[in-house]
Amino acid sequence: MPVVTVDWWQGNDRERRAVLVSELAATVSRVAGCPVEAVTVVVRDCEPGHHHDSASRPCSPDAGLGLMGPL
Repeated sequence: MPVVTVDWWQGNDRERRAVLVSELAATVSRVAGCPVEAVTVVVRDCEPGHHHDSASRPCSPDAGLGLMGPL
């Protein structure tokens, strides 16, 4: 069944992570037409400075990308 992987900056608390996982699982379940229990959401904490944006500039948690980054 569906697996969603999210990379986000270290330091987000467990409450925000739980909300993110719940909302993603519910949306994927609705779109894919499967039970929410069949959706796996993997959240990986990323250390700031280990990623670069499309212009090859280092990104930071306050780069204005929002909770989930650019779409």
